[in-house]
Amino acid sequence: MRKLAIMAALASTTLATPAVARDNSWYAGVEGGLMIVEDTEFDLFSEFDDGDGITTIDVDNAFDVDTDLGVDIDLVGGYDFGGFRVEAELGWKRASLNEVQITSTELGIPIGTHELDGSVRVLSAMVNGMLDFGDDDGWAGYVGAGVGVARVKYSIDQDEFGDVSESDGTYAWQVIAGVRKAVSTNVDLGLKYRFFNTTKFKFGDEATKASCRASSGRTRCC
Repeated sequence: MRKLAIMAALASTTLATPAVARDNSWYAGVEGGLMIVEDTEFDLFSEFDDGDGITTIDVDNAFDVDTDLGVDIDLVGGYDFGGFRVEAELGWKRASLNEVQITSTELGIPIGTHELDGSVRVLSAMVNGMLDFGDDDGWAGYVGAGVGVARVKYSIDQDEFGDVSESDGTYAWQVIAGVRKAVSTNVDLGLKYRFFNTTKFKFGDEATKASCRASSGRTRCC
């Protein structure tokens, strides 16, 4: 239960960033890069009426999902107040599923490692605050943080597990650091590091009172 459930929500991303950021001016940019996704450990929780009463299944660390290297693409735009700037960010993140480690018989799937086909995708809308230091006309660095919302979609397309397509909205936060170099009066190029995370979200069928809940570093899922 130490990983974030949506896979792509807990990620380290390095981004190449063309943008324009000058004191007391508006700027815009496009960012894109690779995303390293931590493995995700899931708990299984389900409560249903089997005809003889309410049955509850609650298993810690029922399965562990591993993903491949992902991608992160973002559009940013904001205003530079001089030493501090505020920006809006729209992001799209995607990573392919690699394999799943089953540790509980409650899933009805043999215990062990199984290949897994599918993907996890995240759409996010964030507001970031940045502290700048350095020379606007040369090398500069920045650190910052952001808060916003994210839509998480988790898809599996495999006979062994069935077709799964679940999505939910949640809140998100991130911390950011980067460097940039002015290549003209209108264009900066640089590298950005992002640590992106979400708060709780839910997957599941309300009719069976089964749900997936996740928080930073902990998950509960059905």
